[in-house]
Amino acid sequence: MNIPNMITMARLFMTVLVFVCMQLAVSAEPLNVTLAWVAFWLFIIASVTDFLDGYLARKWNLVTAFGRIADPFADKILITGTLVMLLQFPAATQILTFWYVLIVIGREFLVTAIRGVMEASGQEFGADQLGKWKMVTQCWTVGALMLLICGVEWLEWPAIAGYWLSLVLTVVSGLNYVVKARHVIVQGGL
Repeated sequence: MNIPNMITMARLFMTVLVFVCMQLAVSAEPLNVTLAWVAFWLFIIASVTDFLDGYLARKWNLVTAFGRIADPFADKILITGTLVMLLQFPAATQILTFWYVLIVIGREFLVTAIRGVMEASGQEFGADQLGKWKMVTQCWTVGALMLLICGVEWLEWPAIAGYWLSLVLTVVSGLNYVVKARHVIVQGGL
């Protein structure tokens, strides 16, 4: 368990706290804005750790098989789980739709399956630049939606822009991974 992997595990713990704060916030009558703000800041910190752990792992040459699996897993839980939680908030669902969340979750299942097959065949299959930009735009979108539930209404247009940009990058990056792994898929590996 090296430092980058410990950061990844901390991200998973913070993700659970994000979910708890969001659920407590939405369950309160009226909405507990303080808990919504706590959830937002925990989400921001967790998002930053996504970039930090990968950077440190590469810089210090600490890339491990565990990290290659745990890091994208933590990312997927953070983004997809927070999107699902946001579906409970009317301020978020003015922009966020169920079908968007389903596309994001479907893409993550697909890429995880491809990554598993590729790694099992002995080929590293880490995130590429398109996948990283997808993550940035998803974090932007989720963060902006969380701010909307906190009452920061002027972020509606940035949230809408992030929503559509992240949707395009989610689909395109998913297709990109399929193309990159086509030789294994065609051979019946998936």
